[in-house]
Formats: sequence, structure tokens, C-alpha cells
Amino acid sequence: MKKKLAHVNKINNIPLQLKEKVKLVPISVNWHVWKYCNYSCTFCFSRFSEVPKNLPKEKALIVPELLAEAGTEKLTFAGGEPLLCPWLSNLLRISKNHGLTTMLITNASLVTRSYLEKISEYLDWFCVSIDSSSEAIEFRLGRGRGSHIKNALHVVDLARELGIKIKLNTVITSLNWKEDFSPILKRIKPDRWKVFQVLPIQGQNDSSIGPLLITTEQFQEYLQRHQQYNPIAEFNDDMIGSYLMLDPLARFFDNTHGYYRYSPSIIDVGVETALNYITWNYKKFEKRGGLYKWK
Repeated sequence: MKKKLAHVNKINNIPLQLKEKVKLVPISVNWHVWKYCNYSCTFCFSRFSEVPKNLPKEKALIVPELLAEAGTEKLTFAGGEPLLCPWLSNLLRISKNHGLTTMLITNASLVTRSYLEKISEYLDWFCVSIDSSSEAIEFRLGRGRGSHIKNALHVVDLARELGIKIKLNTVITSLNWKEDFSPILKRIKPDRWKVFQVLPIQGQNDSSIGPLLITTEQFQEYLQRHQQYNPIAEFNDDMIGSYLMLDPLARFFDNTHGYYRYSPSIIDVGVETALNYITWNYKKFEKRGGLYKWK
């Protein structure tokens, strides 16, 4: 892995016209595989209203192989809500067949025991999003209709039974930064807990995010309160330019300018060429804990 990444740090310090001479290895990719969602989270930064459609099945099934051939080791399926994708199970199977570590980020509302059993052979990490111990606060944030926590905990239990590692994502806003989240953490005991300072993105959540924004000091206070649970914190700056992300059309995109810039689809131009259109800061990726023992 180190040999692959030895030159990546230089990629953002060279002129654009020279980028094609430096191979950027997309070791960990988040694919927002489906633009639609059955929730309406007010802070959501992946609404993709500007993305006209999702990939058809025959094209989507090509993506994992293209990424694996380019050096990807971990592929995370996100959305929207990825469970709305009718061929998600096919994508997970193909990804695993190509040696990729797989992760699924979901609100868990559509997960059933039978479906989880079906995909468990191809799924390494199950990531569920819970922001608060209060159903009322989750409802105000747009997470479900009043039973999000209850359902998510049930699904986490199912995933544990099947031997899938558990990751928990928590977004900190003005509604929950004062909260003691210990009851949820003690209940789930996640293998990995990511904590995000709510992030404004132009064109995605700027019409609704204002009342939810918090200061760096408020975020730090929340982290300090929960330090015994080893939160992996991401301040706003940590999230900017540190992710390799694919949109529903398999286009790389970045947020380095406060809004999303898109590459051509990797299906049309290949992974290496598409990467030249966006910025990925490997140092920030590493600093925020992007490299870990995911296998």
C-alpha cells in the first residue's frame, strides 16, 4: 500500500497540465450510488438535484471493476439512500469478487433480515446514521418519522448477528451538540464512530442549513464530552478535499470550493483521466483517519 501511495501527496502541488503524469491511486472511494432518498434530512449534503438521473444497471455494474483495476481497496456505497437501488446486492457481490472491502452507509429504514442475510456474504461494514438519543430530535432533523433510532438499533443487532462490522455516523448540529450520546454508544458499541461537524455545501443544503450550524468550540465541547468513546472527529475543514467521491453517474466530484465540481464519468473516460478533474488532498485524507484496518 505504501508504494502505491508514495507519490500521491504531490498531486495537489503540481500544475493541472502535469497531473496526467502522476498516477493518483483511489485507494478508498465513496460512491453515492443512488440520488434519491426516503428521508428528508435538513443538513443533507448529497441531495444531487443537479444530477439528472442514476446509472442504468448495465453501466453501474461496470464501476466496481474499473475502480479495482485502478487500485481501489475499499468501496463505500452511500446515497441518497443506497437501499433504493434495485441492483445494490449485485454491486456488492461484484465488488467483493474483485477483492474490494465493502461498506454500506444507510438510514436502515429499508433493511430487512432477509435482505441483510442476502448481502452479508459481500458486506464487510454496515454503517448506520444516528445523530441523537432523542427520537424527537431525529424527527426535527428529518431522520425518519419518529422511530428512526428504534429501527436503526434493531438493524444493527441483525448485522452483528451476521458478523458484519458496525460503523456509526453522527452529525452534530445546533439541536444535539449539548447532548449526552452515551446511551446510544453503550448500546451499539460500534467498531468505528465518526462524528461530523454539520457541513454547509452550496447547492445542496444551503437553503436549510443555517439554523443548524455550530461553532468549532461547540463541536469540540461535544467531542470532549464523549472522548472515552474514541470519536473520530471531522471538523468542517477536515471534510473539504479529503474524500474521493463518485456521484450517481460515476463521476468523481469534490467540495474544495464550497460546492460540487464534477469530472466526466469513469465509464466514459476511465478512472485515471476522471481523477484529473478534481482535487483530492491525501494528507488530509490520512489526517482525518481515512486509512485504517478496514479488512
